[in-house]
Amino acid sequence: MQTEVTYLLRYGVGTKEREVRVGADGVAWPAEAALELGLTTVRGADVRRVSVCPTTALRVTCCEARVACDVAGADAIFLSGYNSWTDTWERAPKARMRGLARVPRAVVEKWVLDGSGDYRFTPEDERPGHQHGFGYGYLRFGETVLFVGSLNEANGFTTIWEGLEEGCLRLCKEMPECELEAGESVELMGFALCEAALDDAVARWCELAGLKARPASPLVGFSSWYRYYQDITQEKLEDDLAAVSALLETRDLGPCLPVFQVDDGYAAIGDWTSPHTDRFPDGMGAFARKIADKGMVPGLWMAPLVCETDSRLFSEHPDWILRDETGELVKAGSNWSGYYPLDTLNPDARAYIRLALSMVTRSWGFRMLKLDFLFAACMVPHGGLNRGQLMADALDLLRDSVPEGVSFDLCGVPLVSAFGRTEYCRIGPDVSLDWDDVPYMRLLHRERVSTKRSLGNTRGRSHLDGRVFRNDPDVFFLRRDVKLTEGQRRDLVGADAALGGMFLTSDDVGAWDDMQRLAFDRALAVFVDKER
Repeated sequence: MQTEVTYLLRYGVGTKEREVRVGADGVAWPAEAALELGLTTVRGADVRRVSVCPTTALRVTCCEARVACDVAGADAIFLSGYNSWTDTWERAPKARMRGLARVPRAVVEKWVLDGSGDYRFTPEDERPGHQHGFGYGYLRFGETVLFVGSLNEANGFTTIWEGLEEGCLRLCKEMPECELEAGESVELMGFALCEAALDDAVARWCELAGLKARPASPLVGFSSWYRYYQDITQEKLEDDLAAVSALLETRDLGPCLPVFQVDDGYAAIGDWTSPHTDRFPDGMGAFARKIADKGMVPGLWMAPLVCETDSRLFSEHPDWILRDETGELVKAGSNWSGYYPLDTLNPDARAYIRLALSMVTRSWGFRMLKLDFLFAACMVPHGGLNRGQLMADALDLLRDSVPEGVSFDLCGVPLVSAFGRTEYCRIGPDVSLDWDDVPYMRLLHRERVSTKRSLGNTRGRSHLDGRVFRNDPDVFFLRRDVKLTEGQRRDLVGADAALGGMFLTSDDVGAWDDMQRLAFDRALAVFVDKER
């Protein structure tokens, strides 16, 4: 398969903008600009790299690689979506990628539909054959794929664009926010490029990028979210804890660990150190101990990088909130009372994040944290860091805030940033209590709640499970009060069992009848057997 690679770089010296191109033969022109930039390109076994070491201070504004390939002749194209929620699976090369251009701007702004995706910083192109993704992707030709994958997203995100008419995949790397000094050597872009079966290509990419999953046992258990949403209390969850523990203690879980996860509703968003005492009168630490006493891993949901407008944090610490270059607050979404990102480079905000995570783990005793809405850390480049650097820094901050032995389940995170940095990670949008929501909701953003799309992502991103983290496909339902057909419920539980690294429900398991328990046991056997 022909895969010639060419490059385009742009940079500025003072007020002058210059451009350098590198052909498939490795020759750069104009030569004098390449010398000024100190440009070096490397072609190795399955690897391409671009580095610079300028002779004068300058700012690099663009680094693109164009991989010539038969896009039109491919059976399918896969480009990983930006967020863990973004719809991601194999598509036809001639498919369109829906954006928000057709949604009235007033609707977008009212509901902040552009917050969780890449809409604010990636041009929308709904023409057929102009799809895009982040970090990695491939073209499928029968049983073989042409695979491209960034070797380092911690120094900036990589957008991969499909060019159907041009016959190429175009990789666009996020550039440093700071001017490079003379003699400063920087690798601007590195990516894997290989042809193999999909599993072999992903394994090769992980090897080249140094990506490795953190040790983590598969999890089986319960999340409170889809049973109660925010309407949780100690009394309600004590009943569920008794039912879930009774169910699991009589099952062979093999190498899997039982987990009971308390989701949203125990505190205002942002006020993590001041939980609702009326809902949990004995305290969150006491409830974590009850979970542990039942032989289960105590799990807790948090959104540690954001706060809602109704929180004390928002009103008492406005200087901790992220602002754009004009000084305006950056709104991240419309959930709750509307929510905003914390400035993760602000020393006081960082100290609070550390305090909150330390409290829930060291003092309260929760051992698995589902950390949500993490994209908020990198909505606006600032402090001399680009989005990829901000996201890597925020994930390091979270990890450094908890003791050894605490595991993370990341959610709402730029996906490739999470590779190798977490034990578990959501790989799709939230499921819903129906199949695919009402028709007008299907016209909105690519991160929307949808059981159909969640199932698509469970299948589409299944090749990641166990390689970069354990996949969290979200929960399954066996209860019959959801608007899913029997076949849809069967497909959901079956995919979670066969393809995921977590196997959780939000059902009232104590109310399951014999048929529901039988369906659970059959799916659990599949999940446990594949992990033995």
